[in-house]
Amino acid sequence: MPVMTPLLLATAFIFQLISPCLSVQTGSAGCGKALPEGLSPGGPSQNFTIESQSQTGGVIRRYLAHLPEQFDTTNTKSASLILAFHGQTQPARSMERITGLSTHFFNQDAIVVYPEGLDYQSPGQQWLGDPEAPPSSVIDDRVFANELLDELTSSLCIDESRIYVAGLSNGGGLTGLLACSPILNRRVAAFAGTAAAFYTDTSLTEPLFGAGCTPELSGGRKVPFMELHGLNDSVIAYDGDNAPAPNTIALPNWVGSWVEKNGCAKTRPETEILDGGNVTKCSWSCDGWEDVVVHYKINHFGHGWPSTAGQGEPFETLRLGPTTWNATSVILEWFSKWRLAVE
Repeated sequence: MPVMTPLLLATAFIFQLISPCLSVQTGSAGCGKALPEGLSPGGPSQNFTIESQSQTGGVIRRYLAHLPEQFDTTNTKSASLILAFHGQTQPARSMERITGLSTHFFNQDAIVVYPEGLDYQSPGQQWLGDPEAPPSSVIDDRVFANELLDELTSSLCIDESRIYVAGLSNGGGLTGLLACSPILNRRVAAFAGTAAAFYTDTSLTEPLFGAGCTPELSGGRKVPFMELHGLNDSVIAYDGDNAPAPNTIALPNWVGSWVEKNGCAKTRPETEILDGGNVTKCSWSCDGWEDVVVHYKINHFGHGWPSTAGQGEPFETLRLGPTTWNATSVILEWFSKWRLAVE
């Protein structure tokens, strides 16, 4: 893929996507520091806290962190980072178990951090973008995500050109909000939502996913986005007509909006039929960039994370059982296509 023309941006962090073949690994400010207490390569994931301004008056936020087996014990060799956001009422450790992102089977070299939402009006953790969550003027998880990136890059040796975000359901919705943010989409190389909840502006007290999604893509800058969704999702309906309401943006409309935002609207999607006809993959490429936007439509699948392994209840009932393939593998392979140039 060709190198894009450098852009003048408001931040000093990142100015363009580049080909992995032309990129240079850039270690963050955390390189060479002692590893956080209790955290070791290949060891058990550890809980940490951070003082955050994401809530009015300040709040302590929590996250779970995992170092892969191949992470350098001296914390001097940079590694990629994945932020994985859980669904509503689903704690961070549940997201870790469901995705398998901390297992050697799927992931040998990426740091994975599982942020945890706050308990809002409904019992259990959730994120901005849910109709039951308070408005961003009260709690803004985009602020938390940015603070968390600052915290992690200052304590761990992270390749800032390879930071990625994935999310499930309500966490997939937050993934979309981070992609919409000009601050965050200049720090993250690619975004992937699974069974993601993108609520209509009329379903919320403020516009977030519709009129509020202003990623500020100019001069040919791209924000790679992937979404995977079951056609039999009974929680976040594929067509957005949820029962019960409130409604979400129909997935074809959400995906189409990112095709347009990325300047790929004039190109026809490449369509592949996979998994014996159960999965339709649609991908858009433009301006020399392949698979900038990718969408997986999954027949006979409900609400959840596609995987071959059992996930227990209520996840098995919601997703209508396991699949013959793993979303984690699909997402990680696609993430590996993308890097950012860092100044």
